[in-house]
Amino acid sequence: MKIAVVADNNKVSQHFGQAKGFFVYDSEGNKEYYESTGHGEIPALLKELNIDFVACGGIGQGAMDNLKNKDIKAFTGLEGLCDDIADGFFREILVTGRQKCCGGHGNHEHHKHDDNHSCNCNCGK
Repeated sequence: MKIAVVADNNKVSQHFGQAKGFFVYDSEGNKEYYESTGHGEIPALLKELNIDFVACGGIGQGAMDNLKNKDIKAFTGLEGLCDDIADGFFREILVTGRQKCCGGHGNHEHHKHDDNHSCNCNCGK
Protein backbone atom coordinates (compact mmCIF):
# COMPACT_ATOMS: atom_id res chain seq x y z
CA MET A 1 0.00 0.00 0.00
CA LYS A 2 1.26 3.49 -0.88
CA ILE A 3 0.27 7.01 0.09
CA ALA A 4 1.41 10.24 -1.54
CA VAL A 5 1.55 13.30 0.70
CA VAL A 6 1.44 16.48 -1.37
CA ALA A 7 4.21 18.71 -0.01
CA ASP A 8 5.65 22.17 0.20
CA ASN A 9 9.04 21.48 1.73
CA ASN A 10 8.32 19.00 4.56
CA LYS A 11 4.79 20.20 5.29
CA VAL A 12 1.51 19.10 3.75
CA SER A 13 0.62 21.43 0.89
CA GLN A 14 -2.60 23.32 1.37
CA HIS A 15 -3.38 23.18 -2.36
CA PHE A 16 -2.95 19.98 -4.34
CA GLY A 17 -2.39 21.67 -7.69
CA GLN A 18 0.14 24.23 -6.46
CA ALA A 19 2.41 21.89 -4.49
CA LYS A 20 6.14 21.84 -5.13
CA GLY A 21 6.07 18.04 -5.11
CA PHE A 22 5.03 15.03 -3.07
CA PHE A 23 6.46 12.31 -0.88
CA VAL A 24 5.53 8.70 -1.53
CA TYR A 25 5.48 6.37 1.48
CA ASP A 26 4.85 2.65 1.43
CA SER A 27 3.92 0.15 4.12
CA GLU A 28 7.53 -1.14 4.14
CA GLY A 29 8.78 2.20 5.51
CA ASN A 30 10.26 3.51 2.25
CA LYS A 31 10.01 7.19 1.32
CA GLU A 32 10.74 8.97 -1.98
CA TYR A 33 10.28 12.57 -3.12
CA TYR A 34 8.98 13.60 -6.56
CA GLU A 35 8.91 17.16 -7.87
CA SER A 36 5.62 18.39 -9.25
CA THR A 37 5.27 17.94 -13.00
CA GLY A 38 2.40 20.40 -13.36
CA HIS A 39 -1.16 20.90 -12.16
CA GLY A 40 -2.92 18.45 -14.48
CA GLU A 41 -0.23 15.79 -14.63
CA ILE A 42 0.00 14.84 -10.95
CA PRO A 43 -2.92 12.34 -10.93
CA ALA A 44 -1.47 10.45 -13.93
CA LEU A 45 1.94 10.25 -12.25
CA LEU A 46 0.36 9.04 -9.01
CA LYS A 47 -1.43 6.29 -10.93
CA GLU A 48 1.81 5.34 -12.69
CA LEU A 49 3.49 5.04 -9.27
CA ASN A 50 0.66 2.76 -8.06
CA ILE A 51 -0.46 5.18 -5.36
CA ASP A 52 -3.54 4.08 -3.41
CA PHE A 53 -4.15 7.25 -1.40
CA VAL A 54 -3.20 10.93 -1.55
CA ALA A 55 -3.15 13.36 1.37
CA CYS A 56 -3.33 17.16 1.12
CA GLY A 57 -4.79 20.27 2.69
CA GLY A 58 -7.13 21.31 -0.11
CA ILE A 59 -7.99 20.12 -3.58
CA GLY A 60 -10.24 21.36 -6.37
CA GLN A 61 -13.18 19.32 -7.60
CA GLY A 62 -11.56 18.66 -11.01
CA ALA A 63 -8.46 17.14 -9.43
CA MET A 64 -10.61 15.20 -6.94
CA ASP A 65 -12.65 13.75 -9.82
CA ASN A 66 -9.46 12.95 -11.74
CA LEU A 67 -8.06 11.02 -8.75
CA LYS A 68 -11.35 9.21 -8.24
CA ASN A 69 -11.38 8.15 -11.91
CA LYS A 70 -7.93 6.64 -11.35
CA ASP A 71 -9.10 4.79 -8.21
CA ILE A 72 -6.94 6.94 -5.93
CA LYS A 73 -8.62 7.91 -2.66
CA ALA A 74 -7.98 11.42 -1.29
CA PHE A 75 -7.74 12.57 2.32
CA THR A 76 -8.09 16.34 2.66
CA GLY A 77 -8.11 19.02 5.32
CA LEU A 78 -4.71 17.92 6.61
CA GLU A 79 -1.99 20.07 8.15
CA GLY A 80 1.43 19.33 9.57
CA LEU A 81 4.57 17.47 8.66
CA CYS A 82 4.42 14.96 5.82
CA ASP A 83 6.16 12.25 7.84
CA ASP A 84 3.56 12.63 10.63
CA ILE A 85 0.69 12.34 8.14
CA ALA A 86 2.15 9.14 6.65
CA ASP A 87 2.81 7.71 10.10
CA GLY A 88 -0.79 8.40 11.15
CA PHE A 89 -2.08 6.82 7.96
CA PHE A 90 -0.16 3.57 8.37
CA ARG A 91 -0.97 3.38 12.08
CA GLU A 92 -4.65 3.93 11.13
CA ILE A 93 -4.99 7.00 13.34
CA LEU A 94 -5.07 9.68 10.63
CA VAL A 95 -7.74 12.26 11.39
CA THR A 96 -8.69 14.57 8.57
CA GLY A 97 -9.88 18.11 9.13
CA ARG A 98 -12.23 20.39 7.31
CA GLN A 99 -10.89 21.12 3.85
CA LYS A 100 -9.92 24.65 3.06
CA CYS A 101 -11.98 24.61 -0.11
CA CYS A 102 -10.27 25.78 -3.25
CA GLY A 103 -12.36 28.73 -4.39
CA GLY A 104 -14.35 28.22 -7.54
CA HIS A 105 -13.54 24.53 -7.94
CA GLY A 106 -16.94 23.17 -6.90
CA ASN A 107 -18.38 21.16 -4.05
CA HIS A 108 -16.51 18.77 -1.80
CA GLU A 109 -17.67 15.58 -0.15
CA HIS A 110 -18.09 15.57 3.64
CA HIS A 111 -19.03 12.61 5.84
CA LYS A 112 -18.25 10.76 9.06
CA HIS A 113 -16.41 7.49 9.57
CA ASP A 114 -17.26 4.83 12.16
CA ASP A 115 -15.15 6.59 14.82
CA ASN A 116 -17.37 9.65 14.22
CA HIS A 117 -14.67 12.05 13.00
CA SER A 118 -15.48 14.40 10.19
CA CYS A 119 -13.80 13.68 6.90
CA ASN A 120 -13.63 15.20 3.44
CA CYS A 121 -12.18 12.32 1.48
CA ASN A 122 -13.57 10.34 -1.43
CA CYS A 123 -12.96 7.07 0.38
CA GLY A 124 -16.43 5.70 -0.33
CA LYS A 125 -17.48 5.33 3.33
